[in-house]
Amino acid sequence: MPVEAVEDVEFTAQGATLRGWFYPPPEGHGAGPCVVLQTGFSGVKEMATPDYAEVLQAAGLACLVYDHPGFGASDALTPTPRQEIDPWQQVRCIQDAISYAQSRPEVDADRIGLWGTSFAGGHAIVVAASDRRVKAVVTQLPLISGSRTFDDVRRVPLVD
Repeated sequence: MPVEAVEDVEFTAQGATLRGWFYPPPEGHGAGPCVVLQTGFSGVKEMATPDYAEVLQAAGLACLVYDHPGFGASDALTPTPRQEIDPWQQVRCIQDAISYAQSRPEVDADRIGLWGTSFAGGHAIVVAASDRRVKAVVTQLPLISGSRTFDDVRRVPLVD
């Protein structure tokens, strides 16, 4: 099934302009579910999310893919510098992305899902647990405990 036209979009989140792509549902599907996809840690929307969005779109879902504040095409939040990772800021921006997706006529506002990988997989779990608008969540290798993960993967013991 061919991919429907992808639209460049931008929306305001926490005072910054976030930019991404909206994948409408296939023609003839009407307003339907939407999955909000985000990459992990310092990733940008071009990293894998288009592949997943295209598969989800072919299955009849709308998708919103975007860059976190200060990464890729999105503006940074003032006075935060570009490429600074603030997990709670990213969580709040996911909630703003949900609001944007719900505002689209192609989206059934009561059927929103999240997809996140790595760091954003952990974010997806947090948002799904705290935001009743989320009806489904998919995580790929979610970061659940950063300090525990660091302890598990470091090779050289830290010296006091």
